[in-house]
Amino acid sequence: MNSKWVGMFALGAAMLFSLNCGNNQQLESISITPSSETFLFPNPSANVQLRALGTYTHPPAQKDLTNVVTWTSNTPQVAVVSNTGLLSPAGVGCGGALISASITTNSPKDNVVIGTMTATVDNPNVSGCP
Repeated sequence: MNSKWVGMFALGAAMLFSLNCGNNQQLESISITPSSETFLFPNPSANVQLRALGTYTHPPAQKDLTNVVTWTSNTPQVAVVSNTGLLSPAGVGCGGALISASITTNSPKDNVVIGTMTATVDNPNVSGCP
């Protein structure tokens, strides 16, 4: 009789654990590929498609978040990024830009997770550019 109760307890605990794992998956980090990009000339028609990959825990997983993150450039006169992650040199500046992909999570609530990459634009026609 005791082994029956122990077996039922173990089964119940396993069910609770498996339900808990699937419902509380948490986004730990975002990585952007490629992690850096250099454009040799500020040509706005040149572009690179970025991907945002989210790393989750509980249970561990990796998911493509490219189309759900918010993309931004800290120096849009050097490099711009579309809402789908298409990176292009702006055509007017040179130097570096930090590109970020961010998302606000529900678990934990209102947690902002950000991933970054660097874009460099060389412009041989502008004095002081690399």
